[in-house]
Amino acid sequence: MNTSLDWSNHRGFSLLELCVALALVALLAGLSAPSFRQSLRAAAVRTAAQELMTGLQQTRGTAIVESRPGVLCLADVAGNCAASEGPAPAWRAFVESGGGSRTLAARALPAGITLRGTRARVRFSERALAASTATLTICDAAGVAAPRAIVVSQTARARFATPAAGACRA
Repeated sequence: MNTSLDWSNHRGFSLLELCVALALVALLAGLSAPSFRQSLRAAAVRTAAQELMTGLQQTRGTAIVESRPGVLCLADVAGNCAASEGPAPAWRAFVESGGGSRTLAARALPAGITLRGTRARVRFSERALAASTATLTICDAAGVAAPRAIVVSQTARARFATPAAGACRA
């Protein structure tokens, strides 16, 4: 029995076989790209909503602990509070103190993600059970990912909610 390999009988892939395999790989990659894009956008919206919720809770807690009013506002990229309800590319949280303010947190949203609110500023009282009511909605400008909403009640509690229909439209 001869155990040596005879390489003359073994061939590689033909050019046609290689082209068919590459075409199949390209087709599968093309089919998965939109799903991958939607997953990335949904993750960006979800992360932005979680960070906003954390900012709201931090602002409320600091206002209570320091006995000073706390504010979370829609902001421009530079961190300046916006005068209108939205859309805004960032938010800023601060505590008012003696005519000035001390920033607690500021976040710019990922590219293509915007923040809209029923109010441009959410104010938390230094007393535990008082806040201005507002609904803040995180939107994907491209409309690929579903929006997420946070509702702040008059008792200063923030919760996730289903966004209103058309909440992300101009």
